[in-house]
Amino acid sequence: MTKDNDIDIGQRRDFLKTMVLGSAAVGAAATGMFGHLDANRGLGMAQARAADGRIKMSFIQWQPHTVPAAWSKGIEEVLKTQQIIDYELLDGQNKVEVQVSLIETLINQGAAVIFLQPIDSVALAPSIAKAKRAGIAVITLNIDATEAHAAHVEMNHYFGAMDIAKALGDAMGGKGDVAILNAPPGIIIRDQRTNGFVDGMKMHHPDIKIVADQVADWDRKKAQDVLNTILAANPTLGGVYGVNDSMALGAVDVAKEKGLIGKLFIFGNDGETGALESIEAGELTGTQYTDVYQQGRLAAAAATVLATGMVPATAFGQQGHLLMPYVIATKENVGQIQPAQRW
Repeated sequence: MTKDNDIDIGQRRDFLKTMVLGSAAVGAAATGMFGHLDANRGLGMAQARAADGRIKMSFIQWQPHTVPAAWSKGIEEVLKTQQIIDYELLDGQNKVEVQVSLIETLINQGAAVIFLQPIDSVALAPSIAKAKRAGIAVITLNIDATEAHAAHVEMNHYFGAMDIAKALGDAMGGKGDVAILNAPPGIIIRDQRTNGFVDGMKMHHPDIKIVADQVADWDRKKAQDVLNTILAANPTLGGVYGVNDSMALGAVDVAKEKGLIGKLFIFGNDGETGALESIEAGELTGTQYTDVYQQGRLAAAAATVLATGMVPATAFGQQGHLLMPYVIATKENVGQIQPAQRW
């Protein structure tokens, strides 16, 4: 093992120790997570799970994608240092019913923690409530749910989208028309990223008009089709905001095909490697970047404390909120994001 790895593991252990010491140490990052516990509620089920010496944790992703893959890698990096935790990544197949079925299976298997990227913030609420009643801690990643649970880990979607609006508007010279390539309705993150962008434009660039807001299903190919339709109706379009990087890169594909690179300014959201490389190539204008590996590591650290400390989901008075930092990445600063930080 290298000296750098020794330092990295030591830092993670120090972080875990800090979390165990109490809510005062992590209050800013995890409001309500450890400060509102009822130690007398639901301890029996957690103790029963720990009786055989193994702890089961699973991550139910939306569908295979660079973002949940990076979360899972970060989660696994932390959990593999614990000798008593069994971890698996499960595929939700972009279907609510599959995620519901997987949660039911994990409840029956006596899982201690479920990491979840909800397909639908409302539709998954009853399943989260059922897991919680079974004493299972549910930790959501980036997409919150309407049912309160142990913790939610995310970057600030609303204020990040406001900053995107400012940066995109600056690139457009404070005037012109812009379109949004959006996610399907029913997802909290969709509303946060859309509302932040709309409010940011009103605040920073009131002369820019949002002429289209259409669903492209998080998908690069669908974004190409949607943007082509938007451009047919708005040939002088000056800017595009893709609510995730896949849709933004779909817009880049269209701009390259139509010779609009440098004329059509495009922003994404998330900060995946493909988006950062597109920024460096002078194609994508920018994106909101966060270190998704660290997001997964932070979620896993919290989960380890909860499970090994036998703190059940029923002991929480309110949901913890773990907020990751972000940066608006553009051609000017994208080189500062190191290879090890890219996912």
